[in-house]
Amino acid sequence: MKKVLCIILAAAALMAASVDSYAQKQKKEPVKMGTMIRQKDSTKHEGRQLDYRLFIPKSAKSVGMQFSYFDLTSTDSELMMLVQNLNAYGNWFSVAPYISYCLKDNQTVGMKIRYSSGQAGVNDADLSLLSDDLSLSVSDVRASTHSFTSEVFYRSYIGLDRLGRFGLFSELALQYSTSKTAFAMDESNLDAYTLANKVKVAVRPGLEVFMMNNLSTQVCIGIGGISYANTKYIKDGATVGTNNVSRARFMLDLTDISMGMALHF
Repeated sequence: MKKVLCIILAAAALMAASVDSYAQKQKKEPVKMGTMIRQKDSTKHEGRQLDYRLFIPKSAKSVGMQFSYFDLTSTDSELMMLVQNLNAYGNWFSVAPYISYCLKDNQTVGMKIRYSSGQAGVNDADLSLLSDDLSLSVSDVRASTHSFTSEVFYRSYIGLDRLGRFGLFSELALQYSTSKTAFAMDESNLDAYTLANKVKVAVRPGLEVFMMNNLSTQVCIGIGGISYANTKYIKDGATVGTNNVSRARFMLDLTDISMGMALHF
């Protein structure tokens, strides 16, 4: 019995030593953020150089949330103030959870789902064009919209400092969205609305900052892209018009400016 017990203890000690030796061999050096991983020369000789520092390491994963909100009124625009007695407003809100995975150093792919809601209206306006004979009066007209968007995106990062705290990124996203816009007038809902389906390739530059080792905050700005949209206008339950539009537009998109936070692990 003692011999059997000694053999078991010896085998356990040998296995423990083997596992410990294997673990030591497999132990990896800690990843140091901000280290130089590649360098590009603009002229291959002397001249400007772009330091390519590590910001997001390979195999890193993250979950995050982005928010967007803006509010505009007729008093915020000098152009809209040219219209006499104009009292108009508009606001937009969106929230977008996402997940991402780093395929290669400083290069990530991910998925995002966005819900957006907006309202716009004209309380009252008197449009006088050239003379009093050409005038139009509008009052109490409102529109509200709700949309859902799903997208896949690719991000390429550039680390800015040696500590790996600050980084710039460019995001390329392929998205599909569906939205409904309803109209109301004089405190009563009109039985009229639009249904839109849209496919878009969007471009977004941004800035990301690590406040802690595993927690970052970011600012992302949409600058347009290429899109195709199909819109149906429905009144009294019947489709009375359709519109198909494809366009390539690159300019600041107020509805695509967002701030967010992400947890990295």
